[in-house]
Amino acid sequence: MSERVQRLLDLLESHGERMHTLLTRLTLCESTAEDLLQDLFIRLSKSESFDLARNQSLYAIRAATNLAFEWRRKQQRTIQSQSLTDEPIARDMSPGDVLEHKEEYARVLRALDGMSELGRQVIVLHRLQGESYDAIGSQLGKTPHQVRAICSKAIGQICDLLDSPSTLCSKKSK
Repeated sequence: MSERVQRLLDLLESHGERMHTLLTRLTLCESTAEDLLQDLFIRLSKSESFDLARNQSLYAIRAATNLAFEWRRKQQRTIQSQSLTDEPIARDMSPGDVLEHKEEYARVLRALDGMSELGRQVIVLHRLQGESYDAIGSQLGKTPHQVRAICSKAIGQICDLLDSPSTLCSKKSK
């Protein structure tokens, strides 16, 4: 087995579930996330940039994020979303509240698609992956203060794009 294949298998073992969860959240469909995860590892197996990446797990998460937004851009029709009732936020919600949450979540994802890659990456890592500003900063070569500023600016852009009150906008920083 080649060294590249072994690194990919190690990455799948250590971060596969996390990347699948991220792809599911970004596509709103588990079967699509599974397909994209396979595509991701095929692309990574052919990528020389992956071999040269300083932080291969961050590279893979970035690639997964970009792959999900690429998939979203290709979708011209309404996304057939999977139920979010397994999400912690949806467990104690009425069906109407769950539907409203899904619609708002889809709007936020559309807004994220129109942002810079850095802003989108920071939002995904902090808000969806739960990474701290310190951890994101070390991964991106930035200070925690810079990451916090990027996150705040990106959330402001999302709020402007949504042009309405949002739960995301009411919790600008953690």
